[in-house]
Amino acid sequence: MDDLDRKISEALSAEDKALMGEFGEKGLFGQFFGVYDGKLGGIAIFATVITFVLFLGAVYCGWKFYGAGEAIDAARWGAGGVMLMVMVGFLKIWFWMRMESNRVLREVKRIELQLARMQAK
Repeated sequence: MDDLDRKISEALSAEDKALMGEFGEKGLFGQFFGVYDGKLGGIAIFATVITFVLFLGAVYCGWKFYGAGEAIDAARWGAGGVMLMVMVGFLKIWFWMRMESNRVLREVKRIELQLARMQAK
């Protein structure tokens, strides 16, 4: 906790501290499973399923790559495997970006709550 966080914590009332504790920062697993909540939860589930399917396809391409008899067949299976793994990587990047946007939105909502409470006083 840095100096600014300490000063903010000292300025809050007991009720505000309890409320902020409820909406506090989540850990890695809390953020991970938080992606599946909210309006885009269905898309996140769909993206997770697609990621697993693409990964299984990449494993299958890798297996066929090592079993290919001719060089052209090995090149085709290898290119397919690489392409599928790149797609898995893109979906993982989307997932981590969604986690970060959820974290930023949570912080913005905390600020909105603090401003609303200040105006009510």
